[in-house]
Amino acid sequence: MIKIADLLIDWQNDSTDFADKFISNDTGKAVMSVSFAEKMPECHGVQYIESPHLLKNDMGQVLCANSDWSEIKAYYAPRSDNDFSLPLAAVCARFAEYKVLLLHASLVSFNGQGILFTGSSGVGKTTQAELWNTYLNADIINGDKALVRQVGGEFVACGLPWKGSSDYCLNENVPIKGIIVLSQAKENRITRFDNVAAEKLLPHIFLPHWDENCLDKALNTFDALVSHIPVWHLACRPDEEAVKITCDAIKM
Repeated sequence: MIKIADLLIDWQNDSTDFADKFISNDTGKAVMSVSFAEKMPECHGVQYIESPHLLKNDMGQVLCANSDWSEIKAYYAPRSDNDFSLPLAAVCARFAEYKVLLLHASLVSFNGQGILFTGSSGVGKTTQAELWNTYLNADIINGDKALVRQVGGEFVACGLPWKGSSDYCLNENVPIKGIIVLSQAKENRITRFDNVAAEKLLPHIFLPHWDENCLDKALNTFDALVSHIPVWHLACRPDEEAVKITCDAIKM
């Protein structure tokens, strides 16, 4: 059993140490199960799968799920962290029911509050997180991905096993202080997005487009997120000043 964003997953048949940091002794009920099989079932050489949902990636790996994404089976043996993109997609679909979103972002914890740095690939999300670690001793929870969960009227950012090419992966949850959309620039400056916050943030949210019901729930959570959490644009260099002006702007 593993726990992510305070939700239990019955994680089965994984021979890697992928989710070791998220193992839980909680005896509560899991919201979903994830298992792996070496190959698809066969009958006289014909492969068959009976499942409402099927996901397939460009490596030919296949994952199937029941109607509400609570029972997942991947028909391949994971060999490394890179083999978990399909389970992550299934988790996103299932977690939409619990007001959870996946954000392509680095996540740091400072003074008990979370800051998310998002933007296009290569813009410097992990770099900004490392600068906060260097100059403010902030903890880097994840350098590439984070879950955002709405709990009542509050939003919490949560670590998860998926971390992309980043080395950072902590099992921690922290209330969100702000979200920073990054761009590279010759001079550091930070401004708050107001009317365009949703437009600027949406491209960095992983949405389950393949399931209309899950998509609607995810978009409702996203609307609540941009209504409650300030979203900032940081045009920056990778230096200490970028950390300082961000810290000042969001009043850390």
